[in-house]
Amino acid sequence: MSETTKQQENKPIKFTITHYRKEGKTHEAFMKWLVEVHLPKAIPTFKKHGIIEYALFDTPAPMNKPLSEKMAGIRPTWQVADYDCIIEYIAPNPQTIDDVMGDEEWQQVLENQDE
Repeated sequence: MSETTKQQENKPIKFTITHYRKEGKTHEAFMKWLVEVHLPKAIPTFKKHGIIEYALFDTPAPMNKPLSEKMAGIRPTWQVADYDCIIEYIAPNPQTIDDVMGDEEWQQVLENQDE
């Protein structure tokens, strides 16, 4: 993880990622896998490392494309993202993110995510 100041080391941090489904998978199948398969495997690792909060935001293409087209006329410099979901974590401190990512259990959680 990048260097942090002493002041940042003990403050909660919001860590946000965007996630795309594998090519050939439907958005619905991807979200079903995420909620029914991935999350039940991931939650124990989150708890182990003290993740304070986890949020999943579904961003389906049928909503994104029309919004993107509308925004192009209203705010041409703005972009509407095309990913399938946003995952947001609130961790106790920046080190927690490194700890989760380096945990063997987390590697097992990610093992079959591209199937």
